[in-house]
Amino acid sequence: MSGNDPLNPENFDLQKLLAQLSQMFGAGGGGLFGPQGDPWDQATKVAVAIASESGAEPNVEPADRIAIEDLARVADMYARQRPGVSLADGVTIAAVSRRTWTTDAVAAYKPFFDRFSEAVSENGSTELTLDDDLSPEEAAILGPMSQMFGQMLSQLAPTMVITSAGAMLGHLGQRVIGSYDLPIPRPGKVVQVVPAGMKEVAEATGAPLREVQMFVLIHELIAHSVLSVPHVADRLESLYLDFASAFRPNPDALMGDLGNITDLAQIAELSAKMADGNAMLNSMRTKTHDLLVPQLDALVAAVLGFVENATMAACAKLMTGHPAIRDALRARRVNASDPENFMEKLLGLNIDDATLERGESFIAGIIERAGDAGLERLWADQLDLPTPAEVDAPGLWLARIGIGEDGDASSSFEIPDDLSGLDDH
Repeated sequence: MSGNDPLNPENFDLQKLLAQLSQMFGAGGGGLFGPQGDPWDQATKVAVAIASESGAEPNVEPADRIAIEDLARVADMYARQRPGVSLADGVTIAAVSRRTWTTDAVAAYKPFFDRFSEAVSENGSTELTLDDDLSPEEAAILGPMSQMFGQMLSQLAPTMVITSAGAMLGHLGQRVIGSYDLPIPRPGKVVQVVPAGMKEVAEATGAPLREVQMFVLIHELIAHSVLSVPHVADRLESLYLDFASAFRPNPDALMGDLGNITDLAQIAELSAKMADGNAMLNSMRTKTHDLLVPQLDALVAAVLGFVENATMAACAKLMTGHPAIRDALRARRVNASDPENFMEKLLGLNIDDATLERGESFIAGIIERAGDAGLERLWADQLDLPTPAEVDAPGLWLARIGIGEDGDASSSFEIPDDLSGLDDH
């Protein structure tokens, strides 16, 4: 081995390397991931600071709040008129600041991050795979290190993801419009909208602010109606949690980077790489994710397609600029920044133009074949939720649930009131 080979025992100082790694990764109360303590407290502070531009964001103007409350009554009425929309009594609209939205979002999304942390921690004992052609000297060094780095990764990964979660939710809070910018069920009956975000859309499109506000209010109410259906919420949350639970530590990838480390500067490069939440998630994907993606993609497409179609139909009775508003909101959703994409990668969300077009085509196919009757059945029963194949072929879904081309329920067998008329065989 060469004189510069880090695996040469004469050049390798294991204790020094461990001390440097410990310092970089925050042991002793400082380092890359900040002071020790509840990482969620730190994540919330980071998220709020980013979303509110370090506290510079003003509170919601009383005039804006009153105007939105007035529009909300009209939006509620038009949303409830759409087939397939079932809003519970007592649902209210709250105009909030980005700071408030972000604080509540951290609490709402915490269960998904917790599930990820549990999965990584519980499966962190995986040992690294050592090359068969290692010399005895190299094996003597890398062998003990393999277990150490497997354990270290399982301990660090949850903290790194929580730290990234704070930054991600902060950046999402800077651009947020309402509770359902991401199709994730939220508890309670309060639907949040962010006036500052709606003003940005109005400025970008040139549409009257009141039209943008009405569009967003109707959209958020319809999204709430779907994502509050118990079996829809349960199915989506189950898929999201299963996806977050499927990540596994990948210490082999870490050891591949460690092979060239000889000084503190290179450790700093490695620590920066490990602090990248997106890179960390990519390195921990498993085959289980490949099985979940088709189910998630299909259900998310169906939900988004229904919400957009119902919103457009309701807004068509109230305004003429709704297509431009829809396009602007689509662009904001699709053109997300890297921090915003982190949440989607954690839960398996893949919202792009293809997803939106798939959902749009599915809903259009239902309306074409069965009209309002088809839409009324979409969220009516857990067994009626469409499969991935049916989202691509709405006729298959209608046939399975027993609705004919004219929208009438069809059945080849009628259940009798009693058994007296049946032959005894």
